[in-house]
Amino acid sequence: MACSAAAVHYVPCSARSLWRASDDDLYCLGRETREPSPFPMNQPPIAIASSSDHSPDARERVLLDFGEAGPPPRDWDVDGFAFGTHQPEPGERQKAAIAARNQRYAQTGRMTSPRFVIESDYLRVTCAGTYHPTLIAVVLIVDGKDVRSCSPEPGYGFLGYQLHREEIEFFVPPDAADYVFDVRDLRGKRAALEVRDLHRDGYLDRVRIVATNQHPPAGTELITSAASWLPNQFETTIDGDFLLLPVGPLAGTPLQAVTVEIDGVRKLVVDQPLAFGAIATVGYLATYDLTGYRGKKLKVLFHSYGGTEKVPFLVQREIPGRDTSDRAPAFHIHNRIGLLNDPNGLVYHDGDYHLFHQFNYNVSHLDWAHYVSRDLMHWEERPIGISHDALGSMHSGSAAVDLLNTSGWQDGDQPPVILAYTSSQGHGGESGDQIQTQCIAYSTDSGRTFTKYEGNPVLGQDQRFIGPEKNSQNARDPKVFWFSPTQGRDPTAKDGVWVMVLFKGEGHTIYTSPDLRNWEQHGSIQGFHECPELFPLAIDGDPERVKWIIYGAGGRYHIGSFDGTKFAPETVAQIPMFHDGHCYASQTFNNTEAGQGAQPRRIQVAWQGGRKGQISLPNELTLRTTPLGLRLCMLPVKEIKTLYQRSVSLDGLVLQPGQVNPLADLRGGLYDIELEADLSPGTKLLLDVRRQRLAVDCTVAGISLGQSMTVPGSTRLCLRVVVDHTSQDVYFGKHGLYYSPRMTAPTADKSLRIGVKDGSAVFDTCRIRELRSIWDKGSSLM
Repeated sequence: MACSAAAVHYVPCSARSLWRASDDDLYCLGRETREPSPFPMNQPPIAIASSSDHSPDARERVLLDFGEAGPPPRDWDVDGFAFGTHQPEPGERQKAAIAARNQRYAQTGRMTSPRFVIESDYLRVTCAGTYHPTLIAVVLIVDGKDVRSCSPEPGYGFLGYQLHREEIEFFVPPDAADYVFDVRDLRGKRAALEVRDLHRDGYLDRVRIVATNQHPPAGTELITSAASWLPNQFETTIDGDFLLLPVGPLAGTPLQAVTVEIDGVRKLVVDQPLAFGAIATVGYLATYDLTGYRGKKLKVLFHSYGGTEKVPFLVQREIPGRDTSDRAPAFHIHNRIGLLNDPNGLVYHDGDYHLFHQFNYNVSHLDWAHYVSRDLMHWEERPIGISHDALGSMHSGSAAVDLLNTSGWQDGDQPPVILAYTSSQGHGGESGDQIQTQCIAYSTDSGRTFTKYEGNPVLGQDQRFIGPEKNSQNARDPKVFWFSPTQGRDPTAKDGVWVMVLFKGEGHTIYTSPDLRNWEQHGSIQGFHECPELFPLAIDGDPERVKWIIYGAGGRYHIGSFDGTKFAPETVAQIPMFHDGHCYASQTFNNTEAGQGAQPRRIQVAWQGGRKGQISLPNELTLRTTPLGLRLCMLPVKEIKTLYQRSVSLDGLVLQPGQVNPLADLRGGLYDIELEADLSPGTKLLLDVRRQRLAVDCTVAGISLGQSMTVPGSTRLCLRVVVDHTSQDVYFGKHGLYYSPRMTAPTADKSLRIGVKDGSAVFDTCRIRELRSIWDKGSSLM
């Protein structure tokens, strides 16, 4: 019986496929066989566009056109939830028929076509998403074996970051990659197509498959086999303190699971774009702390294309240094490699300040980078503190020391160091499908390594399935501390409880727990977004007058009172913490020594300068009575003096208009500038710092700097400027009433210039200290 393939009609769904829509069509396209099928489908085989038919439709057919906007084709078998389902369960957002990008990262699954008979010369495949040669792939299966495959290079990154671009732009669709399967030698064979996302960090945005007899353009690389992905391993005897993992370019390096074992005990499994074989090493990640394991056997398990490729793992006593040129920060924490955001897990314990921050190199999830300092200025990089896992990405959180061992995790004399963090599946946005739970990790070796609590999550099981309404997915960034109704933030008070302040919905919600495992919800305060903070300060250092400060990531705060379960604001409106400059997600250290008014010393750092930016200079916070009322004030921590190497004092300087620049000899480029002066009304003071101008105006109304910083009724200048290659932190007003954190472009001009116009200035204090870099210039390995 003669029949044209053009007679095929299509299943009416948003994802188009060439499969038959009725039994009549089956006999036009192919013949039922009685042989056992190697495929798990019930449909008989069909044929694709025979080359004997020269109609335009016969030469090129769309077999699959699947994207984020539609459900899977109705006649494809669907396993798992990476591509949505045909019959979603209404209460489970992540199993929706249209799977959003966020949940495709978190879910695994596959779509398998009806079986068919190959009757075309080529299959043209376009796909976009994360790159992995076998786990995230479009595969042609013949006789139960993978015979052709492709995966979307160059790949797709965290928050929709297109990996091949120099600039960082998030939430943009992935670029598609085009491939051609040469199937001329497979004509007449029974086959099936399978679209796979079997990687927990993987994602396929869209897939289009076209059957054609048209030969591809000259120079097109034809795929004639399926990719191989074979077990491989590295073994050595440990003779260093740190395992350094070589990573390849984000674009085009497979994102794969790497397993670390010591004497046969599994210590870590983490997904990273491992450099192996011909893949270039672009940097090293400090992956595991090997302190205490010298002489033991280290084994690293991974995969490679052939199973024999070498990997340049390093086991050594130091972690590589970083860029020490004038283009990079000299005394701010910044990444050697990868992207940076929120500071997390700030805690002081046993003489060490521990600082973690959000870190991303693995292209689809966040980890916590880890630094340690004895003086808040000189920071030592440690291996990754906690890595993403099956519960999701390591999003923001905090740290504390369980001095009373309420958790029961203490082992030996050292109390456990606790990390409270959000595990997040999905990466935000407006789709309402992010799954966020609160988890705990603990350390019994003073914060060198951490173990995740086996009962995680401790909070948020009810948020595993969340609704589509805006902000319903907000439940993250736990700030945890010990609180006593009689002794406040004293971590040794035996009448205390653990407090967690959690960003939830459109504000901060307070929980309490006796043991870090079981949490009870209490009051909330609306109007804050992300990264909550809550702490006490003594007004003007008076221990009898203590108030509490609460704020979110944007840096606007309320002053009020806290009773352990609810915060009561005493300010009418939120007060800005940053002026004419910007930081984000600031957090303060827990378990610090006593400061003003017997309250714990309140030391703050923040995220500054974007994903390729830095962690801000540590500032000490105080609560002061000012001409504006009660205000949170801040100045650089006193430990900045450990960076001083040359000091110039011009105390008593009198500046007049037209005077020669008294700072002309200073050319170091890294400065701590401290100025206190009386200005005559009408005076404009100009301070040029590496081509950045600060202009202070003194008028009858007061003294002002920039657009939003004014001290009313004052002619007294109090100005502090800390200058790095990439930033200038400006503190204006007595006690640092205003803080203006500013990122600046690196410049070869390292000069300082000061002068006045239309008046004079008499300086009680004019001191400039040149600062040194904290980074070792002797190590260049990245």
